[in-house]
Amino acid sequence: MKKFIAVTLILLFIIAVIIFFVFYKSRRLEPTTTGLPSWCEIYFSHVYNGDPEVAKKNPRNIDKMLVQKLNVAQRTIDTALHELDSKVIADSLVDAEKRGVKVRMVTETDYMNEDSIEQIQGEGIQVVNDMGRGGLMHNKFIVIDGRYSWTGSFNTTDNDAYKNNNNAIFIDSFAIAKNFETEFEEMFILKKFGSHSPENIPNPIVRMPDGTEIKTLFSPEDDVDDAIIAELNKARKSIFFMAFSFTHQDIGQAMIDKYRAGVDVRGIFETRGSDTSYSQYPPMKAMGIPVKQDTNKWILHHKVIIIDGETVITGSFNFSKNAAKTNEENVLIISGNRAIVQAYLDEFARVYGESISVTKLFF
Repeated sequence: MKKFIAVTLILLFIIAVIIFFVFYKSRRLEPTTTGLPSWCEIYFSHVYNGDPEVAKKNPRNIDKMLVQKLNVAQRTIDTALHELDSKVIADSLVDAEKRGVKVRMVTETDYMNEDSIEQIQGEGIQVVNDMGRGGLMHNKFIVIDGRYSWTGSFNTTDNDAYKNNNNAIFIDSFAIAKNFETEFEEMFILKKFGSHSPENIPNPIVRMPDGTEIKTLFSPEDDVDDAIIAELNKARKSIFFMAFSFTHQDIGQAMIDKYRAGVDVRGIFETRGSDTSYSQYPPMKAMGIPVKQDTNKWILHHKVIIIDGETVITGSFNFSKNAAKTNEENVLIISGNRAIVQAYLDEFARVYGESISVTKLFF
């Protein structure tokens, strides 16, 4: 009898181990860049030749990767999305709700009449908007099962998936997820937006198991522009950036000052709006900084800064006063992981037109 019980327990243990690994494997996806840590995946919209139909057919385009994440949610999906008009993403949210996942959304008032918003509301998903205030609910983040966070420049729209240059980062961390969850509930439950948002990030600095440091910031309450300038002031070797909108004079001046001090400063501006008196493109160009206007016939929508081959700044935050003072925005400052830096450098190099290596930058 004892032998039978022992054998049974061993078999049950083996079955449990098999189930665990099958389940774990089903929740992990291959990142677009090799060498990334196991807790992180990075994605870009594949709009290399400006043909939306090619991007639509790419099985690893940014929208399809997000759908894969949503499809493995078990308990909750909380979304703070500036705009939602992607049918494949809306369908995935509806499917999650139907299989018992609790789905909630915060969005920008101006886009409440989108067909996708009406679709998910029709399925019982509660949607809260920012009540038509002066600033924008400009976040693009998602929290899955209180563990996984998705954020970046990617609006959940067909244009951002198939036409515009965008990025997203997916992080497996309860601590990071808690930061985004707390911000989400401020908007969804407390209805606090803009200047009414409290400063209450549970884990403002998170050190990952491999030593990578991640700072989470939300605008306007966390003075994101000052935090970005502080990071720029640390630059010793290089500052590379990709900017949809770059009108913030103090951030621009910090880059100009670093260029004067001998730091390699290069950048890519979205063409539309970059020749205006508000943009930082003209003064940087006049200084001789090698900045370029994007050649995508649609839109360069990135909001990324890469410093010294060591630090990446990414999120929803355009480099503007509106982003700093009135909009709802989020930013991650990720330091100490060269594989992550290289992923963003590869995208910068592709758009800028010049290959760049972390190793060459740092040494």
